[in-house]
Amino acid sequence: MERVVFMQWIKEGCQEAYEKAHSPENLWPSIIAECQAAGMHNYTGYIGGPNNRMVVGYFEVESVEKMNEYLSKSEINTEWSKIITPLMETGGDVANGSMEFMRPIWRIE
Repeated sequence: MERVVFMQWIKEGCQEAYEKAHSPENLWPSIIAECQAAGMHNYTGYIGGPNNRMVVGYFEVESVEKMNEYLSKSEINTEWSKIITPLMETGGDVANGSMEFMRPIWRIE
């Protein structure tokens, strides 16, 4: 099991559009299903930081490599990324290498 944390930045002025796209009533059921099919679970996103522009996400997956391979071939992920990536300074698509993954330095269970 790999535990993954990433950080990305929303472009100034795009915070509302980003949050709206990720709200429960707008988040595509198909992209949720595609993330699950790629092996992602226990996926949570947080927003905050300066002007609510920083996004931090956490998910668990058996293999990041296999997840990236799956999502890079996913038409649904490609369509979702066309909406989200223009809102981002960094990140936007887990499958294209544009997200900054963080490395763990401690864990308390």
